[in-house]
Amino acid sequence: MRKSFFIPAFVGMVFAVFVSQGMAQQMGIGLSTGQAGVQSTPKNPATVSKPAPAPAPAVSQPKPVDYYQMLKSTEAVKRRIAVDNIGRQRNQNDISILIDVLSDTDSGVKIAACDSLGLMRAQQAADKIISLLDDKEPQVRQSACVALGYIGDPKAQTGLIERVKNDPDNSVKMQAILILGNMRASGAVDSLIPLLKDKNPDIRLMSAQALGKIGDVKAAPAIKDALLVSAEEMKTDAVLKEPYHLGQYKRLVTTQISALGELKDKSSEPNIEELLKSDDKNIKIAAASSLGKLGNKSGLSVAIKLVNDKDVQIQAIETLGNIGDASAISVLEKIFNTETSNNIKESARTALYKLGWKPPLPKPVKKEMKK
Repeated sequence: MRKSFFIPAFVGMVFAVFVSQGMAQQMGIGLSTGQAGVQSTPKNPATVSKPAPAPAPAVSQPKPVDYYQMLKSTEAVKRRIAVDNIGRQRNQNDISILIDVLSDTDSGVKIAACDSLGLMRAQQAADKIISLLDDKEPQVRQSACVALGYIGDPKAQTGLIERVKNDPDNSVKMQAILILGNMRASGAVDSLIPLLKDKNPDIRLMSAQALGKIGDVKAAPAIKDALLVSAEEMKTDAVLKEPYHLGQYKRLVTTQISALGELKDKSSEPNIEELLKSDDKNIKIAAASSLGKLGNKSGLSVAIKLVNDKDVQIQAIETLGNIGDASAISVLEKIFNTETSNNIKESARTALYKLGWKPPLPKPVKKEMKK
C-alpha cells in the first residue's frame, strides 16, 4: 500500500518542480536547489518587432490664388487684395489691367492701383491718374499726387498746381507742393509764393522748401519777408511756448534760411547773419550753411564750435565744406581719423575734398635685409 501511494506522489512532485522551473526560466528567475543555492541562467526575453508605422497621409498643396479672377469679385476688399498682389509683381504686362482698375467704384481699390502704377513708373497711366486729381475723395487725390511724383511726367504739373491753389484738404495740398518742388516745376512758382503767408506753418514750410528746390530767384524777396515774420513770431507769440508749436516754427525758420541759401540771395545776408545768434543750434547751423553758400564766412566759428555736437554734427561738417575755409581742414581731419561712425566719417571726407584736401600717401613698407 505504501509503495503504490509513494510513486504517484513522487511523480507529481517532480512534475510540479519541472513546471515551476520552466516558468521561472521564462520569467528570468533563478530557482535554488538545496542549501547550495545554484541559480539558473536567465534567458533573454524574445524581442517583439514593432509594426511598421503607417505612411503619413499626403498633404494636398493649396491651389495658387488667381488674383486676376479675384479682380472680378463683387467684394471691394477682395479686389483690393488682388490689385496689391498683381502690382507687387511689377509685371509691365499688367499695367493695362491696373489702369482699368483706376475706374473702380471703391476708393481703396483706386488707391491701391495708383500706388502700384506709381511704383512701376507707368508713363502710360499718367493721363488716367491725372484725372483722379479731381476725385471726390481726398485720399484718392493724395495717392494720385504721389503716383505722379514717381512717374515724373511734366504734363501732370498743371493738375498739381490746381491742387495747390484750390484743394480744400491740406494733406492733398502739401503733397502737391512736395511733388512740384521735386519736379523743379518753374511754372508753379507764382502759385507757391502766396502760400508763404498761409496760416498753416507746415504749408509755409513746404512752400519755402519747394521754392528753394525750383531755384527761381524771383521767390527770394517773398521768402526773406516770410523769414522775418516767422522769426518775430517765435519771439512774441505766446502759443509758441508749447513745445510742439515751437518745434514746428524752428523747422519753418530753418527751412526758410536754407531756401535763401539755395537761391543765392545776397540781399538776405544781414537777416541770416542775425540768426547766427539764435539760441537754437539747428537755426544757427542752417544760417552758417546758407551764408557759406553765399560766400560769407561769418558762420565759420559757429560751425567749428558745433562740429562735435552729436545733434548737429553732420550738418556742421557739411557747413564747413560749404564755407570753404581751409582753416577747417585740421578740424575735419581729426574727425575723419578718429570717428567710428561711417556716416560721419564719409561726411568729413566729402567736406575735406571740397576744401582741396588730399589724403596723405601711405608710408612705404621697409623691407628687412636678409642676413
